[in-house]
Amino acid sequence: MPRAGTPTIEDPMSDFLTEKRDEIQARLDELAPLIAEHDRLQRALDALDGVDSSSGSSSRGSEKSSGSRSAGRPRGSGERSRQALALLRQEPGLGAAEVARRIGVHPNYAYRILPGLEEQGLIEKKERLWYPKDAA
Repeated sequence: MPRAGTPTIEDPMSDFLTEKRDEIQARLDELAPLIAEHDRLQRALDALDGVDSSSGSSSRGSEKSSGSRSAGRPRGSGERSRQALALLRQEPGLGAAEVARRIGVHPNYAYRILPGLEEQGLIEKKERLWYPKDAA
């Protein structure tokens, strides 16, 4: 233990690690808004998948309206779902995280779309891996 008044020698490795840790945290803080924007844009794009752009104006207010609205397009009917299904048909037995990586989405999005494909009877889950129904 150093005596009072005696200068201490700092551990250069500890300083280096602290500096790098601070740099990484600062960069993560910078990137957080961009990641949030990416996620918002991805959700918007996914919501637009399956929307027929040639349908013209909205049917809201027409005399055929029953007052109830559907919940939107069926689960598993968007472009990302089609990509996931095509990938699993090409390479059966992938995990959700690998499917997500290959189609360019966050893993939690894959965890949302794969059960929809399973409900439609297009894929099935065995253990933690997904298989197309025709190859399982």
